[in-house]
Amino acid sequence: MGTLAIRALRGQAPAQTPAQAPDLQAPCVPAAPGVQAPCIPDAPPSQSPFPSLPHPSLPPEGAVLERARVRLAAVAEAGRLVAGGLTQAEADRIAAGAAGVSPASVASWRARVRGLGPEARLAALMDAPRRGRPKGGGGACGGDGGGAGGGTSEETLDDLLAALAFEHGAHLTASHVARVARVRLHVDLSLRSLQRRLAAFRKEHARDLSAVSDPDGHRSRRAPAFGRRSENAQGVIPQPNALWELDSTPADVMCTDGRQTIVGAIDVGTRRGRLLVVPVSRATAICALLRRCLIDWGVPEVVRTDEGRDYTSAHLVRALADLGITHDICPPYTPEAKPFIERFFGTTARDLFAYLPGFVGHNVADRKKIEAKRSMAARRGKDGRETFSVALSAAELQARCDAWTDGIYHTRPHAGLGGETPAARARAWTDPLARIADVRALDPLLAEPVRGGGTRVVQKEGLRIAAHWHIAPELGPLVGERVGVRRDPAEPGRVLVFTEDGRFLCLAGEATGQARAAVAAQARARAKKADSAARARARKLRRGQTPERAMDDVLEAARSATARVVDLPRSADPHETPALGAAGAAARAARAMTETGQPGAARVNSDPFRAALRQLYLEEDQT
Repeated sequence: MGTLAIRALRGQAPAQTPAQAPDLQAPCVPAAPGVQAPCIPDAPPSQSPFPSLPHPSLPPEGAVLERARVRLAAVAEAGRLVAGGLTQAEADRIAAGAAGVSPASVASWRARVRGLGPEARLAALMDAPRRGRPKGGGGACGGDGGGAGGGTSEETLDDLLAALAFEHGAHLTASHVARVARVRLHVDLSLRSLQRRLAAFRKEHARDLSAVSDPDGHRSRRAPAFGRRSENAQGVIPQPNALWELDSTPADVMCTDGRQTIVGAIDVGTRRGRLLVVPVSRATAICALLRRCLIDWGVPEVVRTDEGRDYTSAHLVRALADLGITHDICPPYTPEAKPFIERFFGTTARDLFAYLPGFVGHNVADRKKIEAKRSMAARRGKDGRETFSVALSAAELQARCDAWTDGIYHTRPHAGLGGETPAARARAWTDPLARIADVRALDPLLAEPVRGGGTRVVQKEGLRIAAHWHIAPELGPLVGERVGVRRDPAEPGRVLVFTEDGRFLCLAGEATGQARAAVAAQARARAKKADSAARARARKLRRGQTPERAMDDVLEAARSATARVVDLPRSADPHETPALGAAGAAARAARAMTETGQPGAARVNSDPFRAALRQLYLEEDQT
């Protein structure tokens, strides 16, 4: 069967007669080098073993049979070309061109009929009925993939549906799937069937869709929570101050001075909590809350936070290190790693903030519901403060937070404590707890470091901080040294100066006029005293160590070590050059004249000496 026969099976009229199309006549295929090209004439359509079917008017079953016949004819044509001497690739290319498919399709069809009898080959190449296939679908050959004019497989459609569902989650619609399938798979699918398929996929893969499209909600609803995170390996709740958790969250109450931030802390062992209302979460605010908890509860062993910039700042990290507290930083995007402070915030929002004026809701949906309570006329022309009945200042909100934690939350039974209250759990602990002996030491320890890493180099004029010079007599001997600097919380114009290893040095401040002159005089006196002490120590060490003779000792030790090493004689080959021979003669003549010491001898030996020198110079001139 030739290419014209294959075209006839596809229902296509040949564009040219065999006489007009020499590429379809013998010899029609160029021969490879050393191989004689076969003469393979095309058979007319009437010689095909499969009669041509009127393709445009075929029912779906007839179209399937027609495609199978064309595929089988293409496989047979490729086999005939190979028998005539062509390579398999060339044969597949020619047969595929006649069938209007790719060579890979011909190879795939050949694999499907390999080893089958004549009766089974046609059935093997027929398309199985597929749900969602367009009626009469595709071209005559119907390819095996999602190519133009071909059908599509259930597996391909399922993969497309799954990819779209994972990408768009609950927002995916069946109409969008139909649009994408029409463009990518070249099929028209029933909208109703796609709706059923999409609903079935969401029901069967609900957990996978939740994990991919809504990770936070998935973590809250589906993450295993077997046991209690507050219990250790032995099922015992840790002792007080074994672990604190700290975090920050926007306040759900709008204040008269703007939306505030809540910084919270909770002691896991007792469930005691503290809240601090601040404009923004910064290291200074966190240290302020930490100071209050240290005074009220004692010193914790571990403080657990997230990896936010405010919780990993040099200020907070240095403060915890100075206090001897271990800082446990949670991995990113793991709020479940600190569940107690998250639950504490949720309890605060539901039990306190929801009943305060200015409550804006826990999320956007809650906020919209609160806004909807007021009629459009009541809200028209009013800002957010009027809409939410804002009445509390930040200080008033702080007072209500303190009253709620001390009077309600600490005195209410807690399920995580087996029905015991946080206050009772704290009072029941009788073992000693670590506490700060001098609470005033917390002020400089937790003070905010100056910008630039919290350090400065002492210059001749003092410490330059925010365009101002801060001086102190103690800084006189430290010019050129780097020191740690923190702001004095009790005096804005004063700083606390520490050594780089944390030792306190002095208080430095701004000074003018006579005060500045007095401080400068004291600084110079201290510097002079330090210089004198250094020079005195140097003289004392010089007398005892004699550093000026140290190099002589080193050289003498080297000479002694060298003298103890004797090199054995080695055999050598003499190295001679004309210049070396002339120089040797000159040296011998000079030595002989010097040894005789007589003027006559000098005259006698002068000729050989001059001859040697002349020969030497001539040798040099020649070179």
